[in-house]
Amino acid sequence: MAKFYHKNNINLGIGLGLLLPITTFYLLHGIYILMADSGLLQTNLSEAFRQRTIALLAIATDIFLVQYYRKNRLLGQSLRGVLIAMAILSIIWMIYFLPDMFAPHPKN
Repeated sequence: MAKFYHKNNINLGIGLGLLLPITTFYLLHGIYILMADSGLLQTNLSEAFRQRTIALLAIATDIFLVQYYRKNRLLGQSLRGVLIAMAILSIIWMIYFLPDMFAPHPKN
């Protein structure tokens, strides 16, 4: 019996390409909150910077899936699905975070 991620299916690629970054985002966010609450993390970074960085790291975890499917050249449709999911998440990241990145900072 073949493992489910060995199937050459674009929908499987999109599903895995969305599931891995979303799970990673919540995992990293939870770790950050636990570290901040316990006093292990002392930072003066803004909330928006933290969320942007964690979201970008989570999107980057799709690279592991891309490398896996790239090595198995017979799974081209699954690779295409992961790349579509990565593109969708990247566009959402840009729409959500880019306007704040280039906004002028208020003077103190």
